[in-house]
Amino acid sequence: MSMRHDVAVSEIIGAVLLIGVVIGGMSILGVILLSTPPPEETPKASISSYCVQCDPYSSYEIIMYHGGGETLERQKLQFFLQTKDGKLEKMDDPDWVYEGTPEDCMYPSIGSSSLSGRENWTTSDMWKSGQTLRFIFNSNSEPAGLDTRYYPFKSTMSRAEFTDKIRESPCVKENNPWGCNDPTGELIPVLISPTKTNTSGCEDDCSGDKCTAYFTYNTTSTKVSIPVHETGKPWNNFDGVSTVVPQEVFTSSGSGKDIITVKFSKSVVWRLNRSKSAKASCG
Repeated sequence: MSMRHDVAVSEIIGAVLLIGVVIGGMSILGVILLSTPPPEETPKASISSYCVQCDPYSSYEIIMYHGGGETLERQKLQFFLQTKDGKLEKMDDPDWVYEGTPEDCMYPSIGSSSLSGRENWTTSDMWKSGQTLRFIFNSNSEPAGLDTRYYPFKSTMSRAEFTDKIRESPCVKENNPWGCNDPTGELIPVLISPTKTNTSGCEDDCSGDKCTAYFTYNTTSTKVSIPVHETGKPWNNFDGVSTVVPQEVFTSSGSGKDIITVKFSKSVVWRLNRSKSAKASCG
């Protein structure tokens, strides 16, 4: 009887120990599960993208429109360029964020425009519904669209293919995006000369501001006033030349339009309100 009693006691002790191990394991698992935060849900937003200016294997101006849904945190966003050869290229951050629709931002070569409500992307905390981002960049591949990824960036949140047309606006229907004029009647800066390398007005060594460019402008308004360049607001300045102070008052009095003379060394572009001129370059 003693041997049977010892066996029974051993079985009971073994069962108790096994139950203890199971309970202990479950406790540890519970602590791990409770201490691990739940995975963040990817926010949902309606995003579309448009290539405003696309020269294959050259420079591009692309806009992305937040058409509705959740607000997105800037620091949790990354953008990837889809290329037509099937690759993804991580892009630099956009230049600007606008309070405006693609129709407001569709005009080619407007550069860093001064639309109302414009902010520098690096100082914006959120990307909200109704806002448009603008990217200006160079690529060795022809773009096909943009991928948007949200922290932790493991998968695509939104994929936007480029469209041939911005919107069904009257301008696009009657012409094409390249023939559209800014309907606000704002100033359009125009480069008179030099329009290409080694034209008159440029010295061979391109040093010491020995090159000369001449600019004028087109406007549908009788008189327009555009403030000169301020820090963070490049709406009236010459990129490539920091010593030239642009004028502020412009008139459409026919032959009385101003001719602006600018000395530069390598290249210069006049950014004026929502537009920019062609580039004057030398060398």
